[in-house]
Amino acid sequence: MHMFDKGFEPPEDCVSWCKSRTYDLHVLDDGAIVDLDWWNRHLEDDEHEIRLSGRDHDGRIVTGGRATVLRNDLRLGGELVDAEHAGLGLLFLCAAWRSGHTRRRAARRFPDVSNRFVAPNVHRHTAIKASIDRLVRDRRLPDYDHTTGSGWPELPNVGVPLTTVFSWALDVKANGMRAQLLDQHGVSTLIHQGWLEDPSVSGFTRRRYDRYLDVLQQWAGAADSEPELVERWLVDRWRARLVEARSGALAEPTLF
Repeated sequence: MHMFDKGFEPPEDCVSWCKSRTYDLHVLDDGAIVDLDWWNRHLEDDEHEIRLSGRDHDGRIVTGGRATVLRNDLRLGGELVDAEHAGLGLLFLCAAWRSGHTRRRAARRFPDVSNRFVAPNVHRHTAIKASIDRLVRDRRLPDYDHTTGSGWPELPNVGVPLTTVFSWALDVKANGMRAQLLDQHGVSTLIHQGWLEDPSVSGFTRRRYDRYLDVLQQWAGAADSEPELVERWLVDRWRARLVEARSGALAEPTLF
Protein backbone atom coordinates (compact mmCIF):
# COMPACT_ATOMS: atom_id res chain seq x y z
CA MET A 1 0.00 0.00 0.00
CA HIS A 2 1.12 3.54 -0.79
CA MET A 3 2.44 5.39 2.25
CA PHE A 4 -0.10 8.21 1.73
CA ASP A 5 -3.00 5.73 1.95
CA LYS A 6 -2.12 4.20 5.31
CA GLY A 7 -4.91 5.08 7.71
CA PHE A 8 -7.18 6.31 4.91
CA GLU A 9 -10.38 4.68 6.16
CA PRO A 10 -13.89 4.71 4.66
CA PRO A 11 -16.52 7.02 6.17
CA GLU A 12 -19.13 5.39 8.38
CA ASP A 13 -21.88 5.90 5.82
CA CYS A 14 -19.89 3.99 3.22
CA VAL A 15 -19.45 1.09 5.64
CA SER A 16 -23.15 1.12 6.58
CA TRP A 17 -24.27 1.35 2.95
CA CYS A 18 -22.06 -1.52 1.81
CA LYS A 19 -23.11 -3.74 4.72
CA SER A 20 -26.79 -3.31 3.87
CA ARG A 21 -26.40 -4.09 0.15
CA THR A 22 -25.99 -7.37 -1.70
CA TYR A 23 -23.56 -8.12 -4.52
CA ASP A 24 -26.14 -9.82 -6.74
CA LEU A 25 -28.70 -7.00 -6.54
CA HIS A 26 -26.53 -3.89 -6.38
CA VAL A 27 -23.67 -4.99 -8.63
CA LEU A 28 -24.76 -7.74 -11.00
CA ASP A 29 -28.29 -6.35 -11.48
CA ASP A 30 -27.05 -2.79 -12.00
CA GLY A 31 -28.63 -1.92 -15.33
CA ALA A 32 -28.25 0.75 -18.01
CA ILE A 33 -30.66 1.74 -20.78
CA VAL A 34 -29.05 1.22 -24.18
CA ASP A 35 -30.25 2.47 -27.57
CA LEU A 36 -29.68 -0.73 -29.51
CA ASP A 37 -30.57 0.81 -32.88
CA TRP A 38 -27.93 3.52 -32.47
CA TRP A 39 -25.20 1.08 -31.49
CA ASN A 40 -26.01 -1.55 -34.10
CA ARG A 41 -26.20 1.07 -36.84
CA HIS A 42 -22.75 2.36 -35.94
CA LEU A 43 -21.38 -1.17 -35.72
CA GLU A 44 -22.68 -1.90 -39.20
CA ASP A 45 -21.36 1.37 -40.61
CA ASP A 46 -17.91 0.58 -39.21
CA GLU A 47 -17.99 -2.89 -40.76
CA HIS A 48 -18.10 -4.84 -37.52
CA GLU A 49 -19.72 -8.27 -37.58
CA ILE A 50 -21.39 -7.55 -34.25
CA ARG A 51 -24.99 -7.20 -33.11
CA LEU A 52 -25.92 -6.12 -29.60
CA SER A 53 -29.14 -7.08 -27.83
CA GLY A 54 -30.73 -6.08 -24.55
CA ARG A 55 -33.55 -7.00 -22.20
CA ASP A 56 -37.11 -5.75 -21.84
CA HIS A 57 -38.80 -5.09 -18.50
CA ASP A 58 -39.49 -8.82 -18.10
CA GLY A 59 -35.90 -9.82 -18.81
CA ARG A 60 -36.63 -11.16 -22.28
CA ILE A 61 -34.00 -10.54 -24.95
CA VAL A 62 -34.83 -7.86 -27.52
CA THR A 63 -32.83 -6.80 -30.57
CA GLY A 64 -34.01 -3.25 -31.18
CA GLY A 65 -35.15 -0.03 -29.53
CA ARG A 66 -34.19 0.99 -26.02
CA ALA A 67 -33.37 -1.94 -23.77
CA THR A 68 -31.68 -2.76 -20.49
CA VAL A 69 -28.20 -4.23 -20.21
CA LEU A 70 -27.25 -5.55 -16.78
CA ARG A 71 -23.76 -5.57 -15.42
CA ASN A 72 -24.14 -9.34 -15.16
CA ASP A 73 -24.52 -9.38 -18.97
CA LEU A 74 -20.98 -8.05 -19.33
CA ARG A 75 -19.21 -11.38 -19.74
CA LEU A 76 -17.50 -13.25 -22.53
CA GLY A 77 -19.90 -15.47 -24.44
CA GLY A 78 -22.96 -13.76 -23.00
CA GLU A 79 -26.32 -13.96 -24.73
CA LEU A 80 -26.56 -10.26 -25.58
CA VAL A 81 -23.70 -10.30 -28.11
CA ASP A 82 -23.73 -11.93 -31.53
CA ALA A 83 -20.24 -11.42 -32.91
CA GLU A 84 -17.63 -12.99 -35.14
CA HIS A 85 -15.08 -12.03 -32.47
CA ALA A 86 -16.58 -12.51 -29.00
CA GLY A 87 -14.05 -10.31 -27.22
CA LEU A 88 -14.60 -7.34 -29.50
CA GLY A 89 -18.35 -7.78 -29.20
CA LEU A 90 -18.04 -7.69 -25.42
CA LEU A 91 -15.96 -4.51 -25.61
CA PHE A 92 -18.78 -2.74 -27.46
CA LEU A 93 -21.40 -4.08 -25.04
CA CYS A 94 -19.30 -2.65 -22.18
CA ALA A 95 -19.15 0.68 -24.04
CA ALA A 96 -22.93 0.67 -24.50
CA TRP A 97 -23.56 -0.19 -20.83
CA ARG A 98 -21.18 2.46 -19.55
CA SER A 99 -22.50 5.21 -21.83
CA GLY A 100 -26.12 4.38 -20.98
CA HIS A 101 -25.55 4.39 -17.22
CA THR A 102 -27.27 7.47 -15.76
CA ARG A 103 -25.09 7.68 -12.65
CA ARG A 104 -21.71 7.31 -14.32
CA ARG A 105 -19.59 9.94 -16.05
CA ALA A 106 -19.75 8.93 -19.71
CA ALA A 107 -21.10 10.25 -22.98
CA ARG A 108 -22.51 8.07 -25.73
CA ARG A 109 -19.43 7.68 -27.91
CA PHE A 110 -18.68 5.00 -30.47
CA PRO A 111 -15.06 3.82 -30.02
CA ASP A 112 -13.24 3.86 -33.35
CA VAL A 113 -10.88 0.93 -32.81
CA SER A 114 -9.78 0.72 -36.44
CA ASN A 115 -6.21 0.89 -37.67
CA ARG A 116 -6.44 3.19 -40.72
CA PHE A 117 -2.81 2.66 -41.76
CA VAL A 118 -2.65 -1.09 -42.29
CA ALA A 119 -1.40 -2.78 -45.45
CA PRO A 120 -4.02 -3.44 -48.14
CA ASN A 121 -4.13 -7.16 -47.31
CA VAL A 122 -4.60 -6.63 -43.54
CA HIS A 123 -8.01 -5.94 -42.02
CA ARG A 124 -8.17 -2.70 -40.06
CA HIS A 125 -9.59 -4.45 -36.98
CA THR A 126 -6.86 -7.08 -36.79
CA ALA A 127 -4.75 -5.21 -34.22
CA ILE A 128 -7.55 -4.60 -31.71
CA LYS A 129 -8.65 -8.25 -31.96
CA ALA A 130 -5.10 -9.46 -31.31
CA SER A 131 -4.79 -7.18 -28.28
CA ILE A 132 -8.09 -8.43 -26.89
CA ASP A 133 -7.02 -12.04 -27.48
CA ARG A 134 -3.88 -11.44 -25.40
CA LEU A 135 -5.94 -9.93 -22.60
CA VAL A 136 -8.36 -12.86 -22.65
CA ARG A 137 -5.47 -15.35 -22.67
CA ASP A 138 -3.37 -13.74 -19.93
CA ARG A 139 -6.26 -12.51 -17.76
CA ARG A 140 -4.00 -9.79 -16.36
CA LEU A 141 -3.23 -6.17 -17.13
CA PRO A 142 0.32 -5.34 -18.24
CA ASP A 143 2.72 -4.17 -15.57
CA TYR A 144 3.47 -0.48 -15.22
CA ASP A 145 5.73 0.58 -18.09
CA HIS A 146 8.44 3.01 -16.92
CA THR A 147 9.34 3.92 -20.52
CA THR A 148 5.86 5.11 -21.48
CA GLY A 149 4.48 5.95 -18.04
CA SER A 150 1.37 3.92 -18.80
CA GLY A 151 1.08 0.13 -18.86
CA TRP A 152 -2.46 -0.18 -20.19
CA PRO A 153 -3.28 -2.81 -22.85
CA GLU A 154 -3.17 -1.69 -26.47
CA LEU A 155 -6.82 -0.83 -27.03
CA PRO A 156 -6.75 2.22 -29.34
CA ASN A 157 -9.36 4.94 -28.76
CA VAL A 158 -10.95 2.99 -25.92
CA GLY A 159 -9.78 5.10 -22.99
CA VAL A 160 -8.92 4.17 -19.42
CA PRO A 161 -12.46 4.12 -17.89
CA LEU A 162 -13.87 1.82 -20.58
CA THR A 163 -10.75 -0.36 -20.41
CA THR A 164 -11.47 -0.97 -16.72
CA VAL A 165 -15.11 -1.93 -17.42
CA PHE A 166 -13.91 -4.35 -20.09
CA SER A 167 -11.21 -5.73 -17.79
CA TRP A 168 -13.74 -6.32 -15.00
CA ALA A 169 -16.02 -8.13 -17.46
CA LEU A 170 -13.13 -10.43 -18.43
CA ASP A 171 -12.22 -11.03 -14.77
CA VAL A 172 -8.77 -9.63 -15.47
CA LYS A 173 -6.32 -9.28 -12.58
CA ALA A 174 -4.24 -6.20 -11.79
CA ASN A 175 -1.59 -6.33 -9.09
CA GLY A 176 -3.10 -9.60 -7.87
CA MET A 177 -6.63 -8.17 -7.56
CA ARG A 178 -9.62 -8.24 -9.88
CA ALA A 179 -9.79 -5.13 -12.03
CA GLN A 180 -12.45 -2.68 -10.86
CA LEU A 181 -14.35 0.06 -12.65
CA LEU A 182 -12.73 3.48 -12.71
CA ASP A 183 -15.26 6.30 -12.97
CA GLN A 184 -14.66 10.03 -12.69
CA HIS A 185 -17.50 10.44 -10.20
CA GLY A 186 -16.07 7.74 -7.95
CA VAL A 187 -12.55 9.17 -8.02
CA SER A 188 -13.97 12.63 -7.33
CA THR A 189 -15.60 11.26 -4.18
CA LEU A 190 -12.28 9.75 -3.10
CA ILE A 191 -10.54 13.09 -3.64
CA HIS A 192 -13.32 14.82 -1.67
CA GLN A 193 -12.72 12.34 1.15
CA GLY A 194 -9.04 13.25 1.22
CA TRP A 195 -7.33 10.87 -1.19
CA LEU A 196 -4.06 12.44 -2.28
CA GLU A 197 -3.95 11.72 -6.00
CA ASP A 198 -4.58 13.28 -9.39
CA PRO A 199 -8.37 13.45 -9.89
CA SER A 200 -8.40 12.96 -13.68
CA VAL A 201 -9.19 9.33 -14.54
CA SER A 202 -8.14 9.77 -18.17
CA GLY A 203 -4.57 10.30 -16.97
CA PHE A 204 -4.43 7.26 -14.69
CA THR A 205 -1.32 5.18 -15.23
CA ARG A 206 -1.25 1.54 -14.26
CA ARG A 207 0.71 2.41 -11.12
CA ARG A 208 -1.94 4.92 -10.05
CA TYR A 209 -4.67 2.42 -10.88
CA ASP A 210 -3.00 -0.19 -8.67
CA ARG A 211 -3.05 2.30 -5.84
CA TYR A 212 -6.75 2.93 -6.50
CA LEU A 213 -7.43 -0.82 -6.35
CA ASP A 214 -5.59 -1.01 -3.03
CA VAL A 215 -7.87 1.68 -1.59
CA LEU A 216 -11.01 -0.10 -2.79
CA GLN A 217 -9.74 -3.36 -1.31
CA GLN A 218 -8.89 -1.68 1.99
CA TRP A 219 -12.30 -0.01 2.25
CA ALA A 220 -14.07 -3.25 1.30
CA GLY A 221 -12.20 -5.06 4.06
CA ALA A 222 -13.18 -2.42 6.59
CA ALA A 223 -16.83 -2.80 5.56
CA ASP A 224 -16.66 -6.60 5.34
CA SER A 225 -17.89 -6.14 1.78
CA GLU A 226 -16.71 -6.25 -1.83
CA PRO A 227 -14.68 -3.67 -3.83
CA GLU A 228 -17.51 -3.48 -6.41
CA LEU A 229 -19.92 -2.24 -3.75
CA VAL A 230 -17.42 0.32 -2.48
CA GLU A 231 -16.90 1.58 -6.04
CA ARG A 232 -20.65 1.87 -6.54
CA TRP A 233 -21.02 3.82 -3.29
CA LEU A 234 -18.32 6.24 -4.43
CA VAL A 235 -20.11 6.84 -7.75
CA ASP A 236 -23.56 7.11 -6.18
CA ARG A 237 -22.29 9.43 -3.47
CA TRP A 238 -21.01 11.93 -6.03
CA ARG A 239 -24.36 11.80 -7.81
CA ALA A 240 -26.10 12.40 -4.49
CA ARG A 241 -23.93 15.42 -3.80
CA LEU A 242 -24.94 16.88 -7.17
CA VAL A 243 -28.62 16.33 -6.35
CA GLU A 244 -28.17 17.95 -2.97
CA ALA A 245 -26.39 20.96 -4.51
CA ARG A 246 -29.13 21.47 -7.11
CA SER A 247 -32.20 20.87 -4.97
CA GLY A 248 -31.03 21.51 -1.42
CA ALA A 249 -32.58 18.20 -0.39
CA LEU A 250 -30.78 15.41 1.41
CA ALA A 251 -29.94 12.58 -0.97
CA GLU A 252 -28.77 8.99 -0.51
CA PRO A 253 -26.16 7.64 -0.06
CA THR A 254 -25.34 10.42 2.37
CA LEU A 255 -22.37 11.22 4.53
CA PHE A 256 -24.26 13.39 6.98
